[in-house]
Amino acid sequence: MQECCFILLGATGDLALRKIFPALFKASQAGLKPTITACARSHLSTHEFLDKLSTKAKEHIKDLDSKAWAHFSTYINYTPLDFNKPEDFKALKANHPNTIIYFSIAPEFFAKACQNLAAVGLNAPNVKIVLEKPLGTNLQSCKDICAQISQHFQEAQIYRIDHYLGKQSVQNLFYLRHNNPFLAGLLGAHYLDHVQISVLETLGVESRGGFYDPMGALRDMLQNHMLAMLALSTIPANTPQENIRQAKLEMLKSLKPLGQEALKTEVVRGQYAAGGGFKGYTEEEQVNPHSQTETFVALKLELEHPNWQGVPFYLRTGKRMGVSLVQVVFVFKGPPQALIYTIQPQCSLELQLQGMGALKSALDSGMDAYERLILEVVAGNQAPFNHQNELEAAWSFVDPILQSWQTNLTPLLPYAATSYGPQAAFDLLKQDKREWFAHV
Repeated sequence: MQECCFILLGATGDLALRKIFPALFKASQAGLKPTITACARSHLSTHEFLDKLSTKAKEHIKDLDSKAWAHFSTYINYTPLDFNKPEDFKALKANHPNTIIYFSIAPEFFAKACQNLAAVGLNAPNVKIVLEKPLGTNLQSCKDICAQISQHFQEAQIYRIDHYLGKQSVQNLFYLRHNNPFLAGLLGAHYLDHVQISVLETLGVESRGGFYDPMGALRDMLQNHMLAMLALSTIPANTPQENIRQAKLEMLKSLKPLGQEALKTEVVRGQYAAGGGFKGYTEEEQVNPHSQTETFVALKLELEHPNWQGVPFYLRTGKRMGVSLVQVVFVFKGPPQALIYTIQPQCSLELQLQGMGALKSALDSGMDAYERLILEVVAGNQAPFNHQNELEAAWSFVDPILQSWQTNLTPLLPYAATSYGPQAAFDLLKQDKREWFAHV
């Protein structure tokens, strides 16, 4: 049985109640024995907090075993904590050799939390910290946040979480090639015509308008999740696990910068308008009615890497799409044929060949992403987490796009809710005599 000391900052927040505590509960059933200190600003007793947590657990854990949950609850203590009161941090104890502090808090509090933790010795080598995104809104802000954190914690102590990277189905973008040499031989510049990566959501911004409107699809989805998927899809298949982060960094650094002409002709941004019975983005709760925030992005990019020289990548992501879909399509040269790896709605691998029907196999998507990532932190495996240099490399590629949008170099195009984005996204491939693969 694995033991750890787990300190959760922001324990009354939506993410903690909806994702982190259920993940800890499932991990405990798999053999983890955590001593959990739940912290938040609310002045609650442990009993009051556990009542609140139990109510949420019944909503978010399917077929909850009440006896197992009661046992898990004995691991939890609640401590009120105000980031502006350094003396509150003196109540936190971390004598265990494997101590994890999870920052389920807004990034603007990261620096203050790190400073106060360090003041009470909670930055010792046995302490690991887990940071939720977003880490910055551009390259400079990302560097600033990382610099503030690094004053108190070493890189080896920092686990920058991306729940997309925690999905086994996403990790398999690498392991399918790593464990199947014949696939690795086919998926490269010699045989591939191009690669498509799609992350489409039927949901709109719902109640997240206040968060989403300053961010947009480029920051919220493409800069982190999608570029990470691209890196996992392209790193050398023979990369040892301990070198995965360095290999991903090399791929992100090989992203060819988009010039002024490419920003005009090879980038599409859109915003959903009313359609399909749904209201438009600017009518959503907590969204500026004159907002120029994009809810859809499509672009063409290339890697300046020998293994992928001349292979274009087409990425698209959007909200209020006609279907929910996360998919990577490797399109081969010659007649239409492709290897299609679908992550959502159901994890599957499909091979479409000329002259015969598609060969399709359903795959097990593995345990919940947060459960898996928490267990990786306990084990001290940083491979599924972002290195600071990876984040900076991704921001270096995205920053010029954001800057060009300030002058409207790439126009903001409307698209009807429940459609598949602006027509320009289809023209992006059509001008290269290509087309998006079937949606499902």
